[in-house]
Amino acid sequence: MEFRRIRLIGALSAAVLVAAGCTARTPGTSGPDELRWSACPPGTPNAEGVAAQRDPAQQCATLTVPRDYSAADRGAITVAVSRIATAKPGARKGFLLVSPGGPGVPGLDQPGVMRGQLPAAITDAYDLVGLDDRGIGNSAPVHCGLDDADRAAAVAGVPFPAPDGTVDANIAYAKRVADTCARNAGDYLRDLTTANVARDIDRFRAALRAPTLSYLGTSYGTYLGAVYATLFPSHTDRVVLDSVVNPLGMQTSARDMFSRGAQDAFPALARWLAAADATLHLGTDESQVEDSYYRTAERLDHTPIRFGNGRVLDGNGLRILVYECEQNEKLYPLVDNAFRVANGETAPASTGAASNSAALPTEIPDNFLSAQYAVMCDDLHWQPDTGQFPGAVAADKAKYPIGNGFGGSPWVCNYWHYPPKQEPVRIGDDGPADILLLQNRFDPSTPYSGARQTLTALGTRAAMVTVENTGHGVDFSDSCVQAALISFFAGGHLPTGDPTCR
Repeated sequence: MEFRRIRLIGALSAAVLVAAGCTARTPGTSGPDELRWSACPPGTPNAEGVAAQRDPAQQCATLTVPRDYSAADRGAITVAVSRIATAKPGARKGFLLVSPGGPGVPGLDQPGVMRGQLPAAITDAYDLVGLDDRGIGNSAPVHCGLDDADRAAAVAGVPFPAPDGTVDANIAYAKRVADTCARNAGDYLRDLTTANVARDIDRFRAALRAPTLSYLGTSYGTYLGAVYATLFPSHTDRVVLDSVVNPLGMQTSARDMFSRGAQDAFPALARWLAAADATLHLGTDESQVEDSYYRTAERLDHTPIRFGNGRVLDGNGLRILVYECEQNEKLYPLVDNAFRVANGETAPASTGAASNSAALPTEIPDNFLSAQYAVMCDDLHWQPDTGQFPGAVAADKAKYPIGNGFGGSPWVCNYWHYPPKQEPVRIGDDGPADILLLQNRFDPSTPYSGARQTLTALGTRAAMVTVENTGHGVDFSDSCVQAALISFFAGGHLPTGDPTCR
């Protein structure tokens, strides 16, 4: 999932973590909006503080939707939507909605992002459309009004346990953020759910005068896509889920990413580090490197390195950086640098992708965090604090030592003031066979096991292509992946068996 936060460590930096539907009109509302396409509003920064580069061909419009689909008297909100029309209108088959990760990530400019990644056979046949999900960017944005210190704390890796395994600081942070959101954003927070975004998407489909809508979502966008396909199965055409979230949603995924996912993806990074043993001296095989990593992180827990600019490299800082660098092998050199610094050496200058994070901000935008917490906390019931966290941290650390107990830590949602209005959407197999899953075998953010569970939940509706890669996000330039995508969009036929791209 695009659950990314940022930590800058001296000269090092890494981008990190950061109910049933219906198609009838809601009582008291009019039919679909008439979309009036024109210039787009300013883009919204993501967790890294950077707005997506806008495609000059993109147009935007606004769509009025109910604030609460179960209570028309609570008024309406406005959602910003976008499109990039196919350059070959004669070949046009329909609309393809593209959704980024999240929750909290603006999606208005996602059509331009994906036009540069998808094969021409797809972009020629579909108008690419997108939106800022409700509560985000230009779509009735939510603001908790979190102060600088708490937005910086999110950057620093909350909810990692403290070096001694305690979670007192995490609990204090979670309570403070939950209280602040309730005070400043109120019960609007309860309207920001994945199911409501799916309902907004179906209003968008209706406004496009399209009987069906194709969909491509990445990371959290896969959960949104699965919810949409569950609530509106007769309105889907071709659905692609890339880097698939567990069918139980974001609560399970948030706990898995630094634990199960990070453990799955570590061997590839360890092999890369072992190949550099002549200079790093971390070990010549995966096992030796893993032992060195644990020893180094534990040493930094007790003796962090302090830099002249006030920054600190501690054990959790190293854990965060390692997790983030597992996302893409182009970031592996940052881990090399971190170990050099941890061992008292001078790190070489970063180049390429590793240097792109050097100018990232030290605070996550308030809207991003506010929307992320709202969706995560309102989608599902989270267990309140009954004293379970010390035991949960210890159990998670024992099972997935690479995460140091992250998966058992308290979250803001454990102290949230607003229980969900509806039961979680149960992802199911009722509907046409029109869902293609794409999944890397060793994904640190959306583990392979969760993708297999989603495949099982979707039953005969879906098939999955496994890509034998490490990292988050399938490479659409891979010829095998492209062949599967083009075949699916061209004929609507799912692959048979259990295909693998190597």
